[in-house]
Amino acid sequence: MPRALTPVPADAEEARKAAHSAALRLLAAREMSTARVRERLCARGFPDEVVDETLTRLAGVGILDDRRAAQAAARTLVTVRQRGRHRVGRELEQLGFTKETALDAAQSVFADADERAVLDRVVASKLRGRRSIPDPPAYRRLFAALLRRGFPADLIRSALRPFWGRRSEPDE
Repeated sequence: MPRALTPVPADAEEARKAAHSAALRLLAAREMSTARVRERLCARGFPDEVVDETLTRLAGVGILDDRRAAQAAARTLVTVRQRGRHRVGRELEQLGFTKETALDAAQSVFADADERAVLDRVVASKLRGRRSIPDPPAYRRLFAALLRRGFPADLIRSALRPFWGRRSEPDE
């Protein structure tokens, strides 16, 4: 059962304590961007100045760190959800990270993880043990699915080539 939201205290000092506790509870569950924590605290009805003060305090002691949170989210997107470079950047931006932070996190994660290896795992799971792609429509569907996952088109072509038994690739 979801936890009932408690009303924001009228006293400024009590509101600060409540906002701090709420932010800590949010961050205990998972790393979040500053923008996402701000959004959640404002949605609970905390005044903007209390939210700003809370975020500054948490960032000052290192509890709230956009770079670290973006790295964790990017690592999850690549290793667990098996997303490509382009999709990781877009999803990090949707999570409230700046474009620069998202780009840095994606580059850092893909410096450690081989995008081609991730793509090969996705292709193998999509083919479900088949040794080849049966026809041009199946090739196009698979190609489109991999593009939606954020992999570059040239990398997709090279990964699908061994499974496509014909000389030329179908029109995408």
